[in-house]
Amino acid sequence: MQCLEDISHVKMEQNSLSAPEAVRSLSPQEGVLTLASPDGREIEVRDGEVVGRTVVGKEVLDIHEEISRRHAQFVRSEGEWFVIDLNSSNGTFLDGKRVTPMERVLLRNGQRISISPVFLATVRMKETAVEEGVLPLHYDGAEQGQPDRKTMVILFADLKGSVDFFQEKGTIIGQKWILNLYRLLASIISRHHGEHLKNIGDAILAVFDNPHEAARAALEMQVDIRRHNNKADNIGQYYLRIGMNMGTVILENRDVFGNAVNIASRVQAVAPPEHIYITERLYEEVKDDKEMQFRFISHEQLKGVKDKTPIYEIVCGWEKSGGGAENVL
Repeated sequence: MQCLEDISHVKMEQNSLSAPEAVRSLSPQEGVLTLASPDGREIEVRDGEVVGRTVVGKEVLDIHEEISRRHAQFVRSEGEWFVIDLNSSNGTFLDGKRVTPMERVLLRNGQRISISPVFLATVRMKETAVEEGVLPLHYDGAEQGQPDRKTMVILFADLKGSVDFFQEKGTIIGQKWILNLYRLLASIISRHHGEHLKNIGDAILAVFDNPHEAARAALEMQVDIRRHNNKADNIGQYYLRIGMNMGTVILENRDVFGNAVNIASRVQAVAPPEHIYITERLYEEVKDDKEMQFRFISHEQLKGVKDKTPIYEIVCGWEKSGGGAENVL
């Protein structure tokens, strides 16, 4: 299975600042960088610190033997953050590309970083004004939570049977089991240029700009989980139901809102385990994709939706020769 912030304060009277002085009052949030994983775990790193299984981040990383004891160093110079891979066994990756060991590589805010292939995270940097009401020089509204509207594909994937697993195996093993799934899904989402926004109970929420990449990611999830299940005992198997929709969403503070999101959630709720259900809007965008097959399911009365919604399915490989194959579009 693939695996799967000190602040410098300058005390000045804001009302007395000229425009150039207001700019000079800005200070990057010095000394702390956050590596935020899709499953909610975070590692805070200060200038010069080393991340690995026995140093900074060990509480998060020590279960991953693929990560070196002293894996990568993070340094700050002239207001910029850099990473240095310390000749680790399995590498450090930025946006999917392995960095050259012992070379200082510039980091960008929002960049995807992998500490070996098993720990995927997003680089988090912030800039803060030292005086309330003074905005960063590059301020465009997004940092202050101004909503942004965009057409995207929304994916909900919900895990079935986790309660039984936790009861059978206990909390510690159960948490590791579900984290393995989250890492797998986050890796697939990243590979298809999507973003894993958050976990909601046993479900994940992800968004994609490209509908074809979204559909392929969903299919890859089910295929990889099926491959895992063929090797796992019954209690350790994953069964995922996936629902997807395409529409206009409101992006705010790394979250999405809107009717399109609600519909995607409702579609996921009616999908059986090991299946991928999509709305007609998304189907129309991807139906000509030669790498996939589709099946019309029915007009479903989704909870909270006035009119019935046409539902289609992305057919998984093991279904093509099974029952209902004659309905493949």
